Amino acid sequence: MGRLSRFGCFICAATSIWAAGRSHISTSPAAAAQGQAALARLPLRFEANQGQWDSSVRFRARGGGFNLSLTQSGPVVDFPTAGAARLEMALSGSNPAAVVEGLDPLAARTDYFLGPRAGWHTGIASYARVRYRSVYPGVDVVYYGRRNRLEYDFVLAPGADPGAIRLEFRGAESVRITPAGDLAVETAAGTLMQLRPAIYQEDPATSARQAVSGRYVLLAGNAVGVHLEGYDRKRKLVIDPIIVYSTYMGGSGSDQINAVQLASTGLLYIAGQTTSTDFPTSSSAYNASLGGTSGTNNVFVAVIDTTTLGNFALLYASYVGGAGVDIAKALAVDVNGNMYVAGTTTSANFPMAGNSFQTIPPTSNYTGSFIFELNPSIYGGTSLMYSTYLSGTTGNDTINGITLDAFGNIYVIGTARSYDFPVTGSAFATIQYGSQDAFVTELNPSSVGLLYSTYIGGQDDDVGQAIVSVGPPGQVYVAFNTQSPDFPMAGFSHQNTLLGAVDMVLGLMDLTQTGLNSLVYATYFGGSNLDEVRGIAVDANGNLLATGYTMSNDFPVTGDAVESVYSGNGDAFVAVVNPAAYGFVLYSTYLGGTDGDVGYAVAGDSAGNVYVTGYTLSGDFPTTDNAPQPEWGNGIDIFVAKLKPGVTGLAGLQYSTYIGGENVNVGYALAVGPDGTAYVAGSTEGLLPIWPNPSQGIYGGGSSDGFVLVLSKN
Repeated sequence: MGRLSRFGCFICAATSIWAAGRSHISTSPAAAAQGQAALARLPLRFEANQGQWDSSVRFRARGGGFNLSLTQSGPVVDFPTAGAARLEMALSGSNPAAVVEGLDPLAARTDYFLGPRAGWHTGIASYARVRYRSVYPGVDVVYYGRRNRLEYDFVLAPGADPGAIRLEFRGAESVRITPAGDLAVETAAGTLMQLRPAIYQEDPATSARQAVSGRYVLLAGNAVGVHLEGYDRKRKLVIDPIIVYSTYMGGSGSDQINAVQLASTGLLYIAGQTTSTDFPTSSSAYNASLGGTSGTNNVFVAVIDTTTLGNFALLYASYVGGAGVDIAKALAVDVNGNMYVAGTTTSANFPMAGNSFQTIPPTSNYTGSFIFELNPSIYGGTSLMYSTYLSGTTGNDTINGITLDAFGNIYVIGTARSYDFPVTGSAFATIQYGSQDAFVTELNPSSVGLLYSTYIGGQDDDVGQAIVSVGPPGQVYVAFNTQSPDFPMAGFSHQNTLLGAVDMVLGLMDLTQTGLNSLVYATYFGGSNLDEVRGIAVDANGNLLATGYTMSNDFPVTGDAVESVYSGNGDAFVAVVNPAAYGFVLYSTYLGGTDGDVGYAVAGDSAGNVYVTGYTLSGDFPTTDNAPQPEWGNGIDIFVAKLKPGVTGLAGLQYSTYIGGENVNVGYALAVGPDGTAYVAGSTEGLLPIWPNPSQGIYGGGSSDGFVLVLSKN
C-alpha cells in the first residue's frame, strides 16, 4: 500500500474531563505551566462516542477554543469562542458506509457525570488514531494528531486512483493555494494553513529517497484535490520536510541569535546579541533597557513556547549586560529551566550575582569573558541567580562554548591571550605556551572557587571552539582549531600530525583527573589546507558530531559520504567520530557547492540522523526535491540539511534546503526535537519566509534581525 499525503492544520490539543464531586488540587504556577506544556506536546486524543454525543459523531477531540468531531463524512471543527464558527472538511463523494475505527488504544479513560445517573457515561475509550476504511476505492484515510495539529494520511492500495480524493471545506469563506503551495483556508475563526505535500518514496533495495512531484489543485466549491506525477503505487510515499513556523526577533538595530536549546518541556531557549534600544522585551524581563548607548551590543535572552505549533508564543525576552560590548556566544539549560549563558564583555559594570568567582572587570582595552545563570521568570523566578567574570588581566580572553552536567557543574571553553588567566593546581597546563592558548574551565554556582581550569595548546595560535558534556561528571568532548604543530595529543590518535595551515583538534577530557591525565584523547583532524570546526554535539549513541568548513581536497571522508569530492572555495563538512571506535571516524562528508559553504551547528536524533545548518554562497549547493526552497536565493543563504550516515551519495540527504534571498542570512544555531523537528536560528537581513502567527512578523530594521525557523519532517 502507498501513503499518498499528510496534511496539517493548526489546532490546540489540550483535552478536558468533566467530573462532578472530584477534588481540585492547586499547583504552583511553574508546575501548572510545565504541565500545560507537557500536555500540549501529547498527540490528539480521540474519544469514542459511546452515547455521550449526537449519533453523527464517531470520535471527538477537544481543547480550549475548539471541538474536533470525526463524523461519517469527515472532520468537523467547531470554534465556540469565535461566534460558533464551523468548518467541515468533508470527504466529498466518499463511501457513506466506510468503516470508522479507532487505532492504537490509549490507557486514558474519560468519565462524564452530568445530569441524572442514567445519563452518566464512564470508561470512555480513547485512541491515538482513527481510520476510515475504503473511503474511495482502494483508499483509506487515517486521522491522528502530532504536536497540536490534526494530520491525516491517505493510504492507497496498488492501483488505486489518487484523483478520486476530494476534500471539500464547507463553511470556509475561501480556499486558496499560496505561492509556496500551501492551502490557506479562510474561516470566521481565522486562517487555517494546511502545508503543501512534499512527497518522496524509498527504494526498497537501497533506502534511497526519490522525490514524487505532488501538489494541491483547486476544484469548484471550496474543494481541493491532489495531483501526483510519476507515482509508483507499489511503494510507500512519505511527507518530508515543511516549514511550520518562522519569526523575526529584533529591533531597529543589529540583532543576531547565536545559540538555542530545546528543553523537554517544549520551550525553546535563545541567546544572542543586540544593539537595538527597542528590542521586544517581555513584561517580566530582568532588564527592559539596553545597558549601553545605541549601537552598543548587549546580550539578549528569550524563551519561545513551541508546544502550540503554528502559533508559538514569546514567553520571555530580556537584555542582560552593562555599558560596554556584551555578546552571548553559547547557551545551556538545566532541568529546571535555568539558562546558563557565556560570552565576551568589555563592560566594567556587567551585572554580578551569587557566588561570583571574579567580580573585577576586564582590564581597560581588553575583552574578557562572562558566565551567568538566569531564571527567565516565566514562572515568577528570581531572574539573575549567578554571574561572574572569567578573565586574566594581560590580554583578550573569550569564551566560545558552554555545557552542563547533571550535577549542576558548568564547563566552558575558549581562548586566552592573558598569561595570568586563572588556572587550578590540577590543570593539564598551568602556563601559557603560545601567544594564544585555548582554555577549559569547570565551576559551580554554589562555590566561589574554580573546580578545574587549564591552558591547553601548542607553540602557535590555538582556539577553544566548542565543548559538550559526555555524561559522567567531569567528562567533556572538546574541539579546538590550531596552527600549532605540537598541540598535545593523547590516546591512540587518529592523526598525529598537523597537515595544513590550520587543523581542528577533537578530544575527550576528564576534569576529575589531574595534570596530563585529564586529557584522555586528542587528535588532529583535517587535510592539507585550512580546516576549522565551528560546532559539535553528542548523539544518542555517545558519538561526537562535528561541523565547520574545509578548504582541503584531501579532507578525510568515508565511503558513505554524501559528497566525497571537494567542490572548491571552502566546503562545509559533517563528521561523526568516537575515540572508542575502531578508526575513530564513523562518518565524514563534504557538504557544499563551488563557492563558500560553512557549517555552524550540528545535532543528531535517536535514529542516527544528523542535522546541520550554516550558510552557503553556492548556487549549486546540494538540495533535495522535497526542499521548502530548492533554489539559491542569489545571496548568502542559510542551508539546513538532514543526513543519514550509512546511505551512500546524495541518497544520504534526507532533506537539504536553502532559506533566504538576495541578502545575508546565516544559520548559527540548531536544536532537534524528539520527533525530528529542526529549530534553526541565526541572523538575517530580511525577506525570510515568515509563517502565519509569528511572534514578530515584521523585520525590525537596522542591519540585521535574529530569526527562528522550524522545519518538520511531518
